[in-house]
Amino acid sequence: MNSQSVNQESVLGIDRLSGVRIVKVNIHILEAALSRRFGWSLGWTGTRSATVVEVITDEGVTGWGDGNWGGSRLLENPELVIGRSPFEVEAIFDDLRPPAGHQTRVGEPSAGGLDVALWDLCGKLLGRPVCDLLGRRHRSRIEPYLTALYRLDWPDLEEGLVEEALGWKNQGWRSMKMKIGYGPDTDVRAVRAVRRAIGDSVGLGVDSNCAYDAGTALSLGRRLEEFNPFWWEEPLLATDLPGYKRLAESLRIPIASGETLSTDRLILDFIQPRLVDIIQPDLDTVGLTGGRRLSYLCWLNHLRLVPHNWGTAIRTAATLHWMAATPPQTEGLHAPPVTFEFDQTESPFRDAVIRERIAPDPSDGMIAVPCGPGLGVEVLPEALKQYRKSLIQVG
Repeated sequence: MNSQSVNQESVLGIDRLSGVRIVKVNIHILEAALSRRFGWSLGWTGTRSATVVEVITDEGVTGWGDGNWGGSRLLENPELVIGRSPFEVEAIFDDLRPPAGHQTRVGEPSAGGLDVALWDLCGKLLGRPVCDLLGRRHRSRIEPYLTALYRLDWPDLEEGLVEEALGWKNQGWRSMKMKIGYGPDTDVRAVRAVRRAIGDSVGLGVDSNCAYDAGTALSLGRRLEEFNPFWWEEPLLATDLPGYKRLAESLRIPIASGETLSTDRLILDFIQPRLVDIIQPDLDTVGLTGGRRLSYLCWLNHLRLVPHNWGTAIRTAATLHWMAATPPQTEGLHAPPVTFEFDQTESPFRDAVIRERIAPDPSDGMIAVPCGPGLGVEVLPEALKQYRKSLIQVG
């Protein structure tokens, strides 16, 4: 085959891909009961829920995401997605932004799951992993940290947390995060008990889910410093910007926040002023389009990016691709690891919705980035049907 025929085939391939159009979006709302309820500073739950977004093209290729899907904005304006090319992924992300109003700029995009599904589609159509489309692939294996240690209905909170923490340590976990926010004295007793049980060689983070005001948090933070947490997540409401500034300037514990915020709000309120030490966006809200923007801006502003991750293994796969393409914060030999949240609390459907098993390698605790086209995982429709509470269809 001569070079002219190869070029002609390449052009024909590009023409074919450029003609691909989105014809339908399915939103699968999942819910399942837990065998035992768990709690945190804001309340208790006996169920798990998630939203899986399915985007279908006229070529029969389907993309999958997990998280927000545009809601009323998409329902009222389906032409923002239906009939468009999936390669318009970044334009669609911005077009789904609600109008910001007169003489303002920032709206609140809420279509992270849809955005991930479009990136998955692009990767499948091009035959490339999503991490390669996001930019340079910096790594192929990612270090997770364990999220567990919620509050169960134990007779004794400290004894229950210690038993669970030791169980995770014995499974090989060397970095874990526990919930606090139950009142300063209770928090100190719980963190002290877990730290003594697991020892100083295991990393321990704390998350209070916005439980405190700045004054109470400052007093509590000084008491927690002796236990050397790797960070304190959401000590305050995300809107208490002066409070976060006060904590970050006063405590030796790194301060982390941002899981509920949009890309724009994270950039304006947290990254540009370098308000906290660690930014924790979730693909549920920011999508891979917003995530790529945040990765560069965190690198430029010398802030760590450690994604929040909840929902299904589809979101975990997408987060792995995101972290694979995130630049290292420094070039130091002992730079902080590029890491992300790996939820291991009970969820009947989290791992069931994909065929592959995403888990740490027992030899070193690292998780391999799925290497197939798109997100590199196969979603199982029968599992979605089993746990589906409702289905919304657009197009």
